[in-house]
Amino acid sequence: MKKTLVLNLTCLVLVLFGTAAFAEHTGPYVGGYAGGNLLTFTKAYDNLGNFNIESDPALQYGGIIGWDLGPGSPVGQGRLELEYSHRGNKVNKVKFSNGGFAGEGDLTADSLLLNAYALSRDRSLWSPYVGVGLGAARIQASGLKVNGFPIAEGTSTVFAYQVGLGVDFAVSENVALDIGYRFFGTVRPTFTESNGQSLKMDYFSNSVLLGVRIGF
Repeated sequence: MKKTLVLNLTCLVLVLFGTAAFAEHTGPYVGGYAGGNLLTFTKAYDNLGNFNIESDPALQYGGIIGWDLGPGSPVGQGRLELEYSHRGNKVNKVKFSNGGFAGEGDLTADSLLLNAYALSRDRSLWSPYVGVGLGAARIQASGLKVNGFPIAEGTSTVFAYQVGLGVDFAVSENVALDIGYRFFGTVRPTFTESNGQSLKMDYFSNSVLLGVRIGF
Protein backbone atom coordinates (compact mmCIF):
# COMPACT_ATOMS: atom_id res chain seq x y z
CA MET A 1 0.00 0.00 0.00
CA LYS A 2 2.73 2.46 1.01
CA LYS A 3 4.84 1.51 -2.00
CA THR A 4 1.87 2.12 -4.32
CA LEU A 5 1.23 5.54 -2.77
CA VAL A 6 4.88 6.56 -3.09
CA LEU A 7 4.93 5.38 -6.72
CA ASN A 8 1.78 7.37 -7.54
CA LEU A 9 3.16 10.55 -5.93
CA THR A 10 6.46 10.13 -7.77
CA CYS A 11 4.65 9.81 -11.10
CA LEU A 12 2.62 12.94 -10.33
CA VAL A 13 5.74 14.97 -9.57
CA LEU A 14 7.39 13.76 -12.76
CA VAL A 15 4.35 14.74 -14.79
CA LEU A 16 4.14 18.23 -13.28
CA PHE A 17 7.81 19.13 -13.03
CA GLY A 18 9.63 16.67 -15.21
CA THR A 19 11.07 17.07 -18.65
CA ALA A 20 8.86 17.19 -21.72
CA ALA A 21 8.60 13.96 -23.68
CA PHE A 22 7.30 15.71 -26.82
CA ALA A 23 8.45 18.34 -29.27
CA GLU A 24 7.59 22.01 -28.82
CA HIS A 25 4.66 23.22 -30.91
CA THR A 26 5.45 25.53 -33.83
CA GLY A 27 2.74 27.06 -35.99
CA PRO A 28 -0.83 28.34 -35.66
CA TYR A 29 -3.04 28.05 -32.57
CA VAL A 30 -6.38 29.19 -31.20
CA GLY A 31 -7.35 29.71 -27.58
CA GLY A 32 -9.47 31.38 -24.97
CA TYR A 33 -9.23 32.60 -21.39
CA ALA A 34 -11.20 33.96 -18.45
CA GLY A 35 -10.37 35.53 -15.12
CA GLY A 36 -10.83 38.42 -12.73
CA ASN A 37 -10.58 42.07 -13.69
CA LEU A 38 -10.22 45.17 -11.48
CA LEU A 39 -10.27 48.79 -12.67
CA THR A 40 -7.78 51.10 -10.93
CA PHE A 41 -6.89 54.79 -11.05
CA THR A 42 -10.27 55.65 -12.59
CA LYS A 43 -10.29 59.43 -12.49
CA ALA A 44 -12.81 61.48 -14.50
CA TYR A 45 -12.28 65.03 -15.78
CA ASP A 46 -14.81 67.70 -16.85
CA ASN A 47 -14.95 71.50 -17.02
CA LEU A 48 -15.54 71.71 -13.24
CA GLY A 49 -12.53 69.65 -12.21
CA ASN A 50 -12.01 65.96 -11.53
CA PHE A 51 -13.40 63.15 -9.37
CA ASN A 52 -12.76 59.45 -8.80
CA ILE A 53 -14.94 56.53 -9.86
CA GLU A 54 -14.72 53.20 -8.01
CA SER A 55 -16.06 49.92 -9.37
CA ASP A 56 -16.50 46.26 -8.41
CA PRO A 57 -14.17 43.47 -9.61
CA ALA A 58 -15.67 41.57 -12.52
CA LEU A 59 -15.24 38.75 -14.99
CA GLN A 60 -13.00 39.19 -18.03
CA TYR A 61 -12.91 36.81 -20.98
CA GLY A 62 -11.49 36.68 -24.47
CA GLY A 63 -10.27 34.67 -27.43
CA ILE A 64 -7.00 34.52 -29.37
CA ILE A 65 -5.55 33.30 -32.66
CA GLY A 66 -1.81 33.25 -33.12
CA TRP A 67 1.44 31.61 -34.13
CA ASP A 68 4.01 29.82 -31.98
CA LEU A 69 7.56 30.79 -32.92
CA GLY A 70 9.85 27.81 -32.49
CA PRO A 71 13.57 27.54 -31.64
CA GLY A 72 14.56 28.26 -35.25
CA SER A 73 12.78 31.60 -35.44
CA PRO A 74 15.07 34.54 -36.38
CA VAL A 75 13.40 36.73 -33.71
CA GLY A 76 13.60 34.13 -30.93
CA GLN A 77 11.08 31.86 -29.24
CA GLY A 78 7.68 33.28 -28.43
CA ARG A 79 4.20 33.98 -29.74
CA LEU A 80 2.48 36.47 -32.01
CA GLU A 81 -1.29 36.69 -31.59
CA LEU A 82 -4.45 38.66 -32.20
CA GLU A 83 -6.60 38.96 -29.07
CA TYR A 84 -10.21 39.98 -28.49
CA SER A 85 -11.12 40.76 -24.88
CA HIS A 86 -14.24 41.88 -22.99
CA ARG A 87 -14.14 43.65 -19.61
CA GLY A 88 -17.16 44.93 -17.69
CA ASN A 89 -17.34 46.56 -14.26
CA LYS A 90 -20.19 48.00 -12.21
CA VAL A 91 -19.65 51.42 -10.62
CA ASN A 92 -20.26 51.43 -6.85
CA LYS A 93 -18.95 54.82 -5.64
CA VAL A 94 -18.13 58.31 -6.88
CA LYS A 95 -15.70 60.36 -4.79
CA PHE A 96 -15.51 64.16 -4.94
CA SER A 97 -13.31 66.48 -2.91
CA ASN A 98 -16.12 66.83 -0.35
CA GLY A 99 -16.66 63.08 0.12
CA GLY A 100 -17.88 59.85 -1.43
CA PHE A 101 -21.37 59.10 -2.74
CA ALA A 102 -23.21 56.04 -4.02
CA GLY A 103 -22.52 55.33 -7.67
CA GLU A 104 -24.34 53.35 -10.36
CA GLY A 105 -23.76 52.26 -13.93
CA ASP A 106 -21.43 50.13 -16.00
CA LEU A 107 -18.05 50.62 -17.64
CA THR A 108 -17.33 48.05 -20.36
CA ALA A 109 -14.44 47.67 -22.78
CA ASP A 110 -14.12 45.50 -25.87
CA SER A 111 -10.56 45.47 -27.18
CA LEU A 112 -8.67 44.07 -30.15
CA LEU A 113 -4.89 43.85 -29.64
CA LEU A 114 -1.87 42.51 -31.48
CA ASN A 115 0.34 40.85 -28.86
CA ALA A 116 3.97 39.74 -28.92
CA TYR A 117 5.30 37.45 -26.18
CA ALA A 118 8.85 36.28 -25.54
CA LEU A 119 9.18 32.84 -23.90
CA SER A 120 12.00 31.18 -22.00
CA ARG A 121 11.89 27.51 -22.97
CA ASP A 122 14.00 24.57 -21.86
CA ARG A 123 13.19 20.91 -21.29
CA SER A 124 10.74 21.77 -18.50
CA LEU A 125 6.98 21.70 -19.04
CA TRP A 126 6.84 25.24 -17.55
CA SER A 127 7.75 28.25 -19.72
CA PRO A 128 7.72 31.79 -18.26
CA TYR A 129 6.89 34.66 -20.62
CA VAL A 130 6.62 38.46 -20.88
CA GLY A 131 4.99 40.53 -23.59
CA VAL A 132 3.27 43.65 -24.85
CA GLY A 133 0.17 44.39 -26.92
CA LEU A 134 -1.10 47.32 -28.99
CA GLY A 135 -4.49 47.97 -30.55
CA ALA A 136 -7.84 49.65 -29.95
CA ALA A 137 -10.67 49.48 -27.41
CA ARG A 138 -14.33 50.43 -27.59
CA ILE A 139 -15.26 51.72 -24.12
CA GLN A 140 -18.88 52.28 -23.14
CA ALA A 141 -20.29 54.18 -20.15
CA SER A 142 -23.86 53.11 -19.42
CA GLY A 143 -26.14 54.70 -16.82
CA LEU A 144 -23.40 56.40 -14.81
CA LYS A 145 -25.07 58.06 -11.82
CA VAL A 146 -24.19 59.54 -8.44
CA ASN A 147 -26.89 59.38 -5.75
CA GLY A 148 -29.39 58.63 -8.51
CA PHE A 149 -28.49 61.67 -10.64
CA PRO A 150 -27.10 61.03 -14.16
CA ILE A 151 -23.42 61.72 -14.76
CA ALA A 152 -22.57 60.61 -18.29
CA GLU A 153 -23.31 58.20 -21.14
CA GLY A 154 -21.64 57.27 -24.39
CA THR A 155 -19.18 55.16 -26.34
CA SER A 156 -15.60 56.00 -27.26
CA THR A 157 -13.08 54.09 -29.40
CA VAL A 158 -9.48 54.79 -28.35
CA PHE A 159 -5.92 53.50 -28.63
CA ALA A 160 -5.21 50.66 -26.17
CA TYR A 161 -2.16 48.79 -24.91
CA GLN A 162 -1.20 46.11 -22.41
CA VAL A 163 1.79 44.45 -20.79
CA GLY A 164 1.70 40.95 -19.42
CA LEU A 165 3.67 38.16 -17.80
CA GLY A 166 2.95 34.63 -16.74
CA VAL A 167 3.82 31.01 -17.29
CA ASP A 168 2.78 28.37 -19.82
CA PHE A 169 2.29 24.74 -18.87
CA ALA A 170 2.59 22.21 -21.73
CA VAL A 171 -0.18 19.62 -21.38
CA SER A 172 0.90 18.02 -24.66
CA GLU A 173 2.71 19.03 -27.83
CA ASN A 174 -0.37 20.91 -29.08
CA VAL A 175 -2.14 21.96 -25.86
CA ALA A 176 -0.87 24.49 -23.32
CA LEU A 177 -2.33 26.17 -20.25
CA ASP A 178 -1.58 29.84 -19.57
CA ILE A 179 -1.59 31.44 -16.10
CA GLY A 180 -0.92 35.15 -16.38
CA TYR A 181 -1.28 38.76 -15.28
CA ARG A 182 -2.20 41.67 -17.59
CA PHE A 183 -2.06 45.43 -17.10
CA PHE A 184 -4.33 47.10 -19.66
CA GLY A 185 -4.67 50.81 -20.39
CA THR A 186 -6.08 53.22 -22.97
CA VAL A 187 -5.96 56.82 -24.07
CA ARG A 188 -8.70 58.69 -22.16
CA PRO A 189 -12.14 57.95 -23.64
CA THR A 190 -14.62 60.85 -23.96
CA PHE A 191 -18.28 60.66 -22.93
CA THR A 192 -21.18 63.13 -22.80
CA GLU A 193 -22.46 64.46 -19.47
CA SER A 194 -26.15 65.07 -18.76
CA ASN A 195 -25.58 68.83 -19.28
CA GLY A 196 -24.03 68.26 -22.72
CA GLN A 197 -20.44 68.86 -21.60
CA SER A 198 -17.62 66.41 -22.31
CA LEU A 199 -16.25 64.08 -19.66
CA LYS A 200 -12.91 62.30 -20.07
CA MET A 201 -11.83 59.35 -18.00
CA ASP A 202 -8.73 57.31 -17.21
CA TYR A 203 -9.08 53.62 -17.98
CA PHE A 204 -6.60 51.15 -16.43
CA SER A 205 -7.24 47.49 -15.65
CA ASN A 206 -5.42 44.73 -13.73
CA SER A 207 -6.33 41.14 -14.56
CA VAL A 208 -5.38 37.63 -13.48
CA LEU A 209 -6.28 35.07 -16.16
CA LEU A 210 -6.33 31.35 -16.87
CA GLY A 211 -6.30 30.31 -20.51
CA VAL A 212 -5.82 27.39 -22.86
CA ARG A 213 -4.24 27.26 -26.32
CA ILE A 214 -4.65 24.50 -28.91
CA GLY A 215 -2.11 24.24 -31.72
CA PHE A 216 -2.71 22.71 -35.11
